[in-house]
Amino acid sequence: MKWSDGPLVIGTFVERLHRFGATVQVDGKNEYCHVTNSGRLSELLYPGAKVALVDHQGHPLSNTKTPRKTRYAVRLAYYKKKWVCIEANIAPKLLKEAWDRGKVKSLKDYDQLQAEVPLNTHTRFDFQARNTKTGEKAWIEVKCVTLVDEKGVGHFPDAPSERASKHLRELMVLSRKPKTKCFVFFVLQNPLGQGVTPKDDTDPLFGKTLRQTVKTKVQVEAFRADVDLKGSELKQAIPVWL
Repeated sequence: MKWSDGPLVIGTFVERLHRFGATVQVDGKNEYCHVTNSGRLSELLYPGAKVALVDHQGHPLSNTKTPRKTRYAVRLAYYKKKWVCIEANIAPKLLKEAWDRGKVKSLKDYDQLQAEVPLNTHTRFDFQARNTKTGEKAWIEVKCVTLVDEKGVGHFPDAPSERASKHLRELMVLSRKPKTKCFVFFVLQNPLGQGVTPKDDTDPLFGKTLRQTVKTKVQVEAFRADVDLKGSELKQAIPVWL
């Protein structure tokens, strides 16, 4: 996918103020910017790091009708000579684009893919796929991975996430229903990664639940994205190491 909201603006990261806010120097001026990921991101967002920002006011394709508290949002961080997409909401969009192009083999039997489908008043999954001929459906959750260690292993989650474990438990229950499949897709948005594994030292509950999940009918898969200043695209399937 090409970035449709205009050319990204290069800045220098100054400091993380809270989960969703940071100070970034843009054209010599400190700007309060939206951080589009609740993870710790300490290896990516540190004082002096180069980042690429979405400018919500400086381009005609940006959405200027809705008032925003911040002009800029951090989308990419420069890490070991590669751009890493930290924006968590990009991951489902990349999966949808790959599905549109017929590149997600496990979803090839579904002719409809609906985003942000509620299961109940407390849970909303990234997608529900349907086969309109057979009546089969699939519930799909997409997880954004950015943290990669020196061995090329991607780790999730970067911060404790009860919500992520809850989704896995719900998918295990849903997978027992007739004509229903469930999928978890990890999207590694750091091009340096070779595979994905649960980060047990950060969230042992998630790691335990994921290992339980793979023993059921829930399918767990991972893809790596190629990222640059012009856009991002899912390029290849990678292993999930448990």
